[in-house]
Amino acid sequence: MRTFIPVILLIVLSSACSNGAYNSDEAIERGDVVVQNGVENPGPFIEFVKNVQDKNEATLRITGYTKEGDPIFLDLEYDRNIFAFSHDNSHDQYGGNDRGVTTDTCTKLEQSETPNDEIGFYLKGCSKETEHPLLELSKEQWEER
Repeated sequence: MRTFIPVILLIVLSSACSNGAYNSDEAIERGDVVVQNGVENPGPFIEFVKNVQDKNEATLRITGYTKEGDPIFLDLEYDRNIFAFSHDNSHDQYGGNDRGVTTDTCTKLEQSETPNDEIGFYLKGCSKETEHPLLELSKEQWEER
């Protein structure tokens, strides 16, 4: 019993401190591309695009954050033919009734210059939506590949 109480106390304190947060440092450590005041860790996205161009299977997670710091996940899976897309905002405390996971399948990954002189990437040819915006890279980030 004496060892049981400290273990319970440790579990309670550690869960209270973490609050289930998935911060940008942890996301980058796990290989996510982070979109928060610009794009951090763009390497995995550039590698994903290269795999798509080479017709190799690939997966990717893009993690964005609400202004309160809650994570929103975009998961992509490419199987040499189709993109499986998932948008998960279930961790958004202020997301209202629209919180949850939505999925779609798309046929194309396209890029175009944006009005703010960046390169925007979009999934198009989707079954449920006309397109899914993914992220915008600065020309310098894209050219560093």
